[in-house]
Amino acid sequence: MSQVYGRVALIGLGLIASSMYWAIKRGGLVGEVTGYARTKTTRDTAREIGLCDRICDSADEAVADADLVVLCVPVGAMGSVVEEIAPMLKPGATVS
Repeated sequence: MSQVYGRVALIGLGLIASSMYWAIKRGGLVGEVTGYARTKTTRDTAREIGLCDRICDSADEAVADADLVVLCVPVGAMGSVVEEIAPMLKPGATVS
């Protein structure tokens, strides 16, 4: 399958993000996948296991230039996460 997105950002690095990352990479659908998690411990673990092509230390950094942003956070946290990342979203980016 051909590449669909240049960059995908996964916000929240739990089971959903992990499943998405491995499926995206296996399918060759994306050039780069960035990831962000709120806690340093989770980000460090994600780096150790090779989850995502690049783990970022801020949500802003993770979503910069992303064509697709997937919020893999609890529903109750989505509003505040969207407010945080909105200024950094690439024009035309899809947020799911």
